[in-house]
Amino acid sequence: MAGFDTAGTIQEVESAAMSEFSKTAFWLRYFSPCPYTAVNSSSTNANDECAAAYESGAPYLGPITSPTQSRLSGTEADGTADANTFTNALYTVYVDVGPLVLPTNNELWCWLDQEYSTSLSVDYWNGWSNGVASYNFADTGTYPLLPSLYCDPCAPYPNCSTLLDATYPCYGIWSSEPEPCGDTENPPTWDGDTCSGCGVDNGVNTNMWQYGEQTVCGYSADVDLDLGHPSLVVADYCFYISSNPN
Repeated sequence: MAGFDTAGTIQEVESAAMSEFSKTAFWLRYFSPCPYTAVNSSSTNANDECAAAYESGAPYLGPITSPTQSRLSGTEADGTADANTFTNALYTVYVDVGPLVLPTNNELWCWLDQEYSTSLSVDYWNGWSNGVASYNFADTGTYPLLPSLYCDPCAPYPNCSTLLDATYPCYGIWSSEPEPCGDTENPPTWDGDTCSGCGVDNGVNTNMWQYGEQTVCGYSADVDLDLGHPSLVVADYCFYISSNPN
C-alpha cells in the first residue's frame, strides 16, 4: 500500500488527499530543523496532526528533517547539531502525544532530506548519522532511530558516493526518481532508482520510492505519493498512533 508525504500539516491536507486518493497506508512529515511548519511546532499541532492521521485510517507517522540545504555541505559539528535538534523534536512529540508509540520492531526510519541540495559532505553525514543512531530515546537504553537518506540516487551531486565514503551507516535510501505518477490504490510496479543502479555500489538499499510528486503529476491535494519496497512494510518503520489523541 502506498502513502503520503507532505510539507503541509496533516490536518490541512487530509480531507483533500483522502478525497482525491481515498486510501493511504502511512504519512511522512517534517520535524525540526525544516523550512515548513514542523510537527513539533507546538503540542497542539502535534496532537492535531496525529489525530488527522488516525482519522484517515493510516495511524502511522514517519519523520523527515530538512535542514537549510547549504548546511549539508558542512562540518561534522553541523551534522551533529542538526541531529540533536531533530532527535529532540522527535522526543518532544513523543511526550506531547500520549498515544504515539515507537514501532514494535524498535526501528524508526529517520529521513534526511537531500532531494534538492547540491552537496552532502562526508563530515556532515557522519555527524548527523552518528547523532541520530546514538540517541538514547526517552532514556530507555534503546537506540531505535535509523539514519536514512531521501535523495535522487542518480543526481550528479554527491549522495550515494558520500555514503560510500562515510564512517557511519545509512540504513536506506528513499528515492525521488523516477516519477511515473499514479494513485495510492493502484500504485505502479516497484521501480525506484538505486545507488547500485546509478553506478555506486555502496551497499545501501532503496527502501522507499516517491513515484508521484504533486507539482509534477498535477495532483490537486498537497501531497506526494510514496511506495515501500515490496519486501518491506513502511508502516512497520514509523511511529504508531494507537488511538485518537484529541
